[in-house]
Amino acid sequence: MDKRKLRLLVIIINYKTPQLVCDALMSLSKQIEPALDNVVIVDNASQDNSVDEIVGFINKKCWKAWAKVISSTLNGGFSAGNNIGIQSISAEYYLLLNSDAYIREYALKSLLVCAGSDPTFGIIGPRLEWPDGTQQTSCFNNLSPANSFLDSARTGVFTKVFKLFNIREVAIPIEQHEITKPDWLSFACVLLNGKMIQEIGLMDEGYFMYSEDIDYCRRAINAGWRLKFEVSSRVVHLNSGSSNQSSLKRLPKYYFNSRSRYLWKYYGRMGLLRANIFWNLGRVTSWLREVLFHKQKAFHSSMWKDIWTGFFTKWN
Repeated sequence: MDKRKLRLLVIIINYKTPQLVCDALMSLSKQIEPALDNVVIVDNASQDNSVDEIVGFINKKCWKAWAKVISSTLNGGFSAGNNIGIQSISAEYYLLLNSDAYIREYALKSLLVCAGSDPTFGIIGPRLEWPDGTQQTSCFNNLSPANSFLDSARTGVFTKVFKLFNIREVAIPIEQHEITKPDWLSFACVLLNGKMIQEIGLMDEGYFMYSEDIDYCRRAINAGWRLKFEVSSRVVHLNSGSSNQSSLKRLPKYYFNSRSRYLWKYYGRMGLLRANIFWNLGRVTSWLREVLFHKQKAFHSSMWKDIWTGFFTKWN
């Protein structure tokens, strides 16, 4: 690890998205204070010309004083890449920024001011939005066996009924972001307290991609740290990076492995079993709506069986 102590280290993971990374760097360049802040781009073994393009862009802009690229020989996923970045330089705070995201004016300042206002804030998430300013969902309730049914049923009636038993959908409605207490925040952009990382450890590399944000937020809360949604910090998330998936495309195996790992970790094998059964029961409900009322198809046709991926794996 670099012996320097920074105020802020921004970490961007690249996997074959060099132009997006350059756009993110451009937005950061207006708010980074080189004497206090650095940016590390971790290339997750892209095996293309990504590193050359990004390094060339940094050199052209004369940003070598605060931006550098670390090449990983192995693509270990989102958690592993960010862990490489976190371990490279000691900092008071770490900002994880997706390659397909860029920050609005004063976004960094707002996050750092918020962090400094309360030392118990372990994880702070900005307002995520589309380029036109429309807000995105970025605050969530924990995934559980019970709300797995709501995830696939996609029916407002059941959502209202389940609320009576304090069972809520994973996604918190946008209008409730500022008045609710989220269980986890989107890691498309998130500020992590360095002291929290020292206490609870690095991100779980058992997740290749997906569910690592739910897991890390849960670990933070269990250790007594608080989550904060900071609406004054605005970050554009294009949702067009290497992991972007349409709901009607067949999701990759690592998505389901991550889901299974998370549910097994916090609810056990029987909890994972209940979650899968509830999900499929909910899918029957949404399928009937599609057939009887000609609703748009909600999931890929193989989702009902893909959900069992990782069920028999012995997760650590």
